[in-house]
Amino acid sequence: MFRGSIAGRRHVVHGWLMALRDSHRAVRTNVIALGVCLLLVSVLSMACDAGGTKRADSSRRETVRPTSDVTPAVVNRDMRNCVAIPSACGYPDQTNTGVPANIRLISSGSITASREGQVIDGMNVTGEVVVTASNVTIKNSRVTGGRGAGSADWVIVIRPGVKNLTVADSEILTPPGTAQDIACILNIGDAKPVIRRVNIHGCSAGVSSGGGSVEDSYFHDMSQVAGLSHNVGIASNGGGGMTIRRNTVFNQFSQTAAIAFYQDFSAQSDNLVEDNFVSGGSYCFYGGTGSRGRTSNIRFVNNRLTRHFFPNCGVFGPIASFSIDDPGNLFVGNYWDDNGETVTP
Repeated sequence: MFRGSIAGRRHVVHGWLMALRDSHRAVRTNVIALGVCLLLVSVLSMACDAGGTKRADSSRRETVRPTSDVTPAVVNRDMRNCVAIPSACGYPDQTNTGVPANIRLISSGSITASREGQVIDGMNVTGEVVVTASNVTIKNSRVTGGRGAGSADWVIVIRPGVKNLTVADSEILTPPGTAQDIACILNIGDAKPVIRRVNIHGCSAGVSSGGGSVEDSYFHDMSQVAGLSHNVGIASNGGGGMTIRRNTVFNQFSQTAAIAFYQDFSAQSDNLVEDNFVSGGSYCFYGGTGSRGRTSNIRFVNNRLTRHFFPNCGVFGPIASFSIDDPGNLFVGNYWDDNGETVTP
């Protein structure tokens, strides 16, 4: 009786040990499977990009300046003669715009952004970017277009029907030293693009749009085809609804403007030009008057004007085509870079 009981107990203990061993094997198998799944997810995420090109490693997604929730620089109105280093006075220049320094770019030809919500991230594009879908984002990228790089009349074009394009932390340019009569960013639809911290140079027009917002960006070293181009840093060709804030816009040519509102297609209204650093053109600003209707709510507020290229900011003066008497129009707080004195329209 006693011996049978011992054997039974040994049998039970043996069963427990076998069950415990099987349990450990199952846990180990599950851990290995989980690890494989995580590895596959990481590999797949690295393999996807906006234009069908293999992406760089995942570390490239960590940027010095994220494309959202970035605290803007504070403009220091008390500083003088800021042309040499605009960023020292709180304005954009090559040090705080364009592709963040730790981004590894992947070379690509022209891209058509045709998928809703498509993201073009970390690309070095030679050719053009054609945006045909809504909610597209172009960030941490360099796009080189125009003569010598492609056949288009733009570097980035926004087609009709597109909504909510964002271009951030990127560089938009043409080949250095080439004559160009193109827009770096051309909006030919009704989109209201958002442009932030972009370094734009080498085009005859930096941004040409109806409405939208352009903030914390650097426009400089423009190009032209002599006798053909009308140079302008930022332009609205009709409609309005444009916010232009904290940009550096230097147009070294004697025409047309740094920032301009035109009535090519419709009357201008609801535009805000605030805290920009501007120089160049026939006039630094065009205020939107024209034959298509009365302007309204065109506001030029707290902008810094420099005589760097021409004695009057522009060749002929600070502003043209502006009616201070139209409803809601303002020209207040604007001042000269060299002495801080008030600029009058």
